[in-house]
Amino acid sequence: MSLHWTLIAGFLYAEIGLLLLLLVPFISTRMWKAVFKSRFLKGLESQMSYYFYVLVAILILFFLESIREMQKYSSEEQQQKTADHPSHLDAQMQLNMRLFRAQRNFYIAGFAL
Repeated sequence: MSLHWTLIAGFLYAEIGLLLLLLVPFISTRMWKAVFKSRFLKGLESQMSYYFYVLVAILILFFLESIREMQKYSSEEQQQKTADHPSHLDAQMQLNMRLFRAQRNFYIAGFAL
């Protein structure tokens, strides 16, 4: 996986971890209220809205890129199936590998959104 897809997957895993932390039942609601009402988070809140929109825009771009790649490799696969001559096994495996990666990136970017 390339660096940018690794970062997007890491962001997805961080989201999942934060959600699981929020679901932990032994942390009281008073504790969560104190954390969310702290001055530190209030100071970050005003600055983070801009970064949030930038992050969402980047995730949308990568999501659209993964859709484009999936369409490109699936159309190549259809062209190979309709061709009169059979293609080599190496070429078929390479195409299937690229299609798998495009689909994996599609799901990673989609779930991260």
